Amino acid sequence: MTVSYTWQVRKMLEGLLTKEDCAKCQLCCKFDSYDLWQTPVIYPSLASRILQEYSPLCRFIKRDDHFLMKMQREPDMDLYYCNLLDREKGCIMGDDKPFDCEIFPFRVMELMGRKVLTLSPACPVVNSKKFEDVCTAADKAAGEIFEFASSHPEVVKPYLDDHPILVVEKSRYKGSII
Repeated sequence: MTVSYTWQVRKMLEGLLTKEDCAKCQLCCKFDSYDLWQTPVIYPSLASRILQEYSPLCRFIKRDDHFLMKMQREPDMDLYYCNLLDREKGCIMGDDKPFDCEIFPFRVMELMGRKVLTLSPACPVVNSKKFEDVCTAADKAAGEIFEFASSHPEVVKPYLDDHPILVVEKSRYKGSII
């Protein structure tokens, strides 16, 4: 399965996050054991590229037609780090990130049968921005994000009530938009 991301989400987020902000923070690249289910979805083509170009020691957990990255546990801690994180420079993948990473701090979630674009409460940089600026970026990115999520339902996570809903996907019935 070849998966390509054609949206310009990073451009839409430029006013909210810089690569330098992300490299300093790295909060989205580490997980407690209770939130390992939120690790990014990795498609076979990207898994091959990761092993060949970025980190030949990465390991993956198979799920249907995709993978989850097996994270490395920090010794004596309940903390797991992404294998693609350089703790000095940030993500070693640059602009070649998985979908979940590319859209962070936004998350696609399902609530009562609808896809919603939410904001992770974990991103300290974006959470320090004006909420209307965050909403504007979400509005601009939502179409392409929902389009990708519609054809790749494995990236849609269950709704968590601590994630503010920024955009609700519009439903189409008999040619009308609801």
